[in-house]
Amino acid sequence: MGLSHSKCFGISRQTAHELVHIVSEKVEIALNEGAKLHRIEPKQIDISKGLLLGWSREFRTEAVVELNPQSGLQVWYKHNLGECGICPDRGQCKSMLLKSAENLEVSLTREEKRMEPSELSMIVFSRASGRESQKT
Repeated sequence: MGLSHSKCFGISRQTAHELVHIVSEKVEIALNEGAKLHRIEPKQIDISKGLLLGWSREFRTEAVVELNPQSGLQVWYKHNLGECGICPDRGQCKSMLLKSAENLEVSLTREEKRMEPSELSMIVFSRASGRESQKT
């Protein structure tokens, strides 16, 4: 929503600007509290995308805290266990990752969409954070 749309909602530009600032603060607080709760040391935060990238001291691996309207606050940990095929949550995990990719406007090839969640998550979040260029 641009500030030029403030007239559509019957509020002033100043009020719209203040609301954007308040929402941004709330998103930042939620991401940081999620990181703190899961003992994740923040390294990078993108409030506009609802992403916090960090380091899990507990699991000694990279982690992503994601806040989105569909699933709320989610925490993802990087791992190479290769056990997605036997995990009972595989389908739900993959579905959530595909929705995250869509929400974050991350383009995925057909082949990438068929990947196991552990591989797919690395692609989605590295592209969303700008650490990998998008494939077209």
